[in-house]
Order: sequence, then C-alpha cells, then structure tokens
Amino acid sequence: MSAFLLAAALSLPVRADGLGGHAAPAAAASPAADDADARRATLAEMWRRRILPPDQEQWSPSDMQLLARIRRDEPDALAYLGRKFGGVRPWVSRAKGAAPRLLTKEGDERYRFLITQDAIAYFESKGAEARDVFALKGWDGAALFDSAGGLTDDGIRLYERARLKLPAFWRGPGGEVYGTRRPPP
Repeated sequence: MSAFLLAAALSLPVRADGLGGHAAPAAAASPAADDADARRATLAEMWRRRILPPDQEQWSPSDMQLLARIRRDEPDALAYLGRKFGGVRPWVSRAKGAAPRLLTKEGDERYRFLITQDAIAYFESKGAEARDVFALKGWDGAALFDSAGGLTDDGIRLYERARLKLPAFWRGPGGEVYGTRRPPP
C-alpha cells in the first residue's frame, strides 16, 4: 500500500511556487559555457568565411571587424554578384548538409571592388571629373571613398540610392552639388 501511495505521489506534477517542490535552477548552463559556445561558433564561421586559416584558433579585432562587415554586406553582395555573374558559387562557402551559404572574404572583396568600379563610372556619368571622383563627399560631408580608393559604407549606401533613382546628393571637392534630383537649397 505504501509503495502504491509513493508511486502515486511521484506521478503527480509538482509546483515550485512555494507549494512543495524545487525551483528550477536559474541558469541551466554556466555563462562560461555560453561564452565558450559562442566563441566556437564565431571561430567556425570565420573558418567557413575564410577570414582565418583552419589551423588558426585566435582572431584579432580587425578580423572581428571584417566579420561584421561581411555579415552586413552579405545580402547585397550575394544579390549583386548573382546578377553580375549569374551565380555566386565561387564566392560562397557551403558546408555539408543544409547549412546556409555564407559569403567569403574573397566574395566580399570582389563585391566591394566591382561596386566601386560601377560607382566611379556612375559618378563620372553624372558630371564629376575623373580626377575628382575620389574626393566626393556625401550631402552630410562623409567621404564616399576611402584612402585606398574603395567605396566606404556611406559611399555604398549613397550609390545604391542613386542607382535606384531615389533622391541622393553629393558634393564635389570644390563644393559643386550633384544628385539624382535638383538639390535642395
């Protein structure tokens, strides 16, 4: 009889709100385990994106900045490279199984190079002199090109707006104003 009562008592659900039973632990895993899992996942992503060689297990702050930039560029870069070449296979990494394709470092570099070339041709077609293209600034004064001659993030955003024929304005080195519409006063 007591075995029956014990079995019945153990089969009843137990509440942890002060009515007998125990509260669930605050954290199922320790924060250190979560940090280690996040670190492993980041490292695996860097290997897949070819930011780091597979035998390297440490990354630098510049590697982390590059990873953030590639993640930010990925949707636009995949669409752009796909339109330009009819596919993205050389510039993505696909793991076995159903893992999503990831833009690699080489793919991001190719995207940035090609979009810079397109932007240079676009700005020249809108009246900017070839020698002045790299000195163009956005309407707010942000540089459109970096010191290496590549488009900055602001430059990419402005060029994409201009390419889509949305209102976009930029200034030449002498203060002349260019844009897709008549510039505001």
